[in-house]
Amino acid sequence: MDEWIDRSVLEAASWRLASELVRRHPNTTRLLRTHPGGGQYDCLTMTSTTTRGGTIQLNRHGTIQVHERFDERPVEGWEPTEWDEYLRADPREFLDRLERASGLTRPAHVPSSVPMTLTYRVLAALAATAVKSVHRIEIKSGYIDTSGYGGGPNDALDSFPSLPDDLRRARDGDLFGEPGYRFWIVMRDGVPILAFEQDKGMAWTPHHEEGLDLMASYRGSRRNLLVVTLDLLRLADNV
Repeated sequence: MDEWIDRSVLEAASWRLASELVRRHPNTTRLLRTHPGGGQYDCLTMTSTTTRGGTIQLNRHGTIQVHERFDERPVEGWEPTEWDEYLRADPREFLDRLERASGLTRPAHVPSSVPMTLTYRVLAALAATAVKSVHRIEIKSGYIDTSGYGGGPNDALDSFPSLPDDLRRARDGDLFGEPGYRFWIVMRDGVPILAFEQDKGMAWTPHHEEGLDLMASYRGSRRNLLVVTLDLLRLADNV
């Protein structure tokens, strides 16, 4: 890993790259936060939504890697890439190279946002608000996926009493039968301030009685992602 890169920059950059990839391939990819290597790595991992292969790991403690192509062909033309290279690259050109190397067909046009992809875009925008801030934002999964110790459901979800119990139950399609994979928790200075459920595209604060429908908020803001993001932070701070 490039040791000079601030952790807040890696958080924002990795979420930007991951959210754009899934936005362009919403029916092909799913996004996880994983901790392989005995728990020492910290990855935003894109895997296939089907039984076919396909794995891209954005390791915030290492490099950007293509482990398996989504078209099941051998991986060629992609070496583990330092974050410094991504930060210095043209984002469209880098995204195009990563798509080609991982066997993802470049879409003719970017698909319209659906609840899942809008959730990821909002999380990326939230991470970007804390770049070089003294108040660090970290986005955690509702299920701690690690090959080390401490894996399982993330207790931070209990900080959101208005989150409906039925959403926290397992349902068809949950990865490994674990509902926590559908949830994301925004931590600021180690304190949970927002929770998201990606299938419904909903968000909750610890102190409001009702959740926020991200798609309704997005449409109401005339599809202005920054307005949605700042509204969420205002609600989280109860102002």
